[in-house]
Amino acid sequence: MNVFIPIICGLTFEVSALQLGFIIILAKAIVMTAILIIISFIDLRHRIIPDFMVAIALIIGIIFSFIVRAPLIDAILGMICGIGILFLLALIPNAMGGGDIKLMFAIEAFLGLNRTLWALLLAFIISSIISIALILLKIKGTKDYIAFGPFLSLGSFISLLIFI
Repeated sequence: MNVFIPIICGLTFEVSALQLGFIIILAKAIVMTAILIIISFIDLRHRIIPDFMVAIALIIGIIFSFIVRAPLIDAILGMICGIGILFLLALIPNAMGGGDIKLMFAIEAFLGLNRTLWALLLAFIISSIISIALILLKIKGTKDYIAFGPFLSLGSFISLLIFI
């Protein structure tokens, strides 16, 4: 599984460069993508999202907000909105882990309000499709754990590329 991390990083960096061009937003996309890929593989393998990785992502996301001169209020509103939605879901027993909520907080610092909402919607749609397929193929059962962190990461990556 560790072999896939550099391959996926390289491919996502290339896609980011082709879509965004060589601008400061590309650096933001590359850093965010690298962190999200690492977090996704950790979540898939160990069923946990490390707090230190989320903290690094949050700090870097806030720094990039200042570098690209994005309105700080946009990052803050994104954090509040996404956390609110995930917090409500976390109230349902076993629906969502605390790591997913913390990860979303860091993602929001990178993406801001609009892209965060799209990232969350995409994550829910993609995870639903994959989960249903895994259940229908009898790879997973309805009570089995399916990591949501990778879907948050994928939704965020797509949102970043589409909603520049």
